[in-house]
Amino acid sequence: RPRYQERTGIELHMRVGLNTGAVVVGNMGSGQRFNYTILGDAANLAARLEGANKAFGTETMISENTWRLAASEFQGRKLADLRVVGRKTPMTVYEITGLSSESAPPEWATFSAGLDQFRAGDFVSAAETFSKLPGDPAARHYVQHCEALVAQPPEDWEGIWELTSK
Repeated sequence: RPRYQERTGIELHMRVGLNTGAVVVGNMGSGQRFNYTILGDAANLAARLEGANKAFGTETMISENTWRLAASEFQGRKLADLRVVGRKTPMTVYEITGLSSESAPPEWATFSAGLDQFRAGDFVSAAETFSKLPGDPAARHYVQHCEALVAQPPEDWEGIWELTSK
């Protein structure tokens, strides 16, 4: 990103969702109309994760399937146990932040403690913990989410962040 900005003067931001699984890729359709596309549940989940970045203020979110394959090469942190729109089963998602040769920021221990409090349903403590990380977009989003859950507590808490929109 810094090199691109240096060359063009434009700061580039985008969201990416990554998932690993079987898909079908190619030209699909009929003789009159066809498109090059990708089909399959794995591709659908990747698209959902791309959109889920909005809820966390992150740019790169990956599924647990992909994290298992990439964790030895990349630096990242657990973001949430998440249920995306259109799926009943929750999944653990991660944020990739760099290469494995880079050291984890010390603030990640605080973020992890906040995650534990959030999963336990202690939204007040979680909000206090996440508020110690004002420079962390995901922590700021957790503070807002915790405050909303304190104002309107869930009936059956499972420790899962449930998205209600794509």
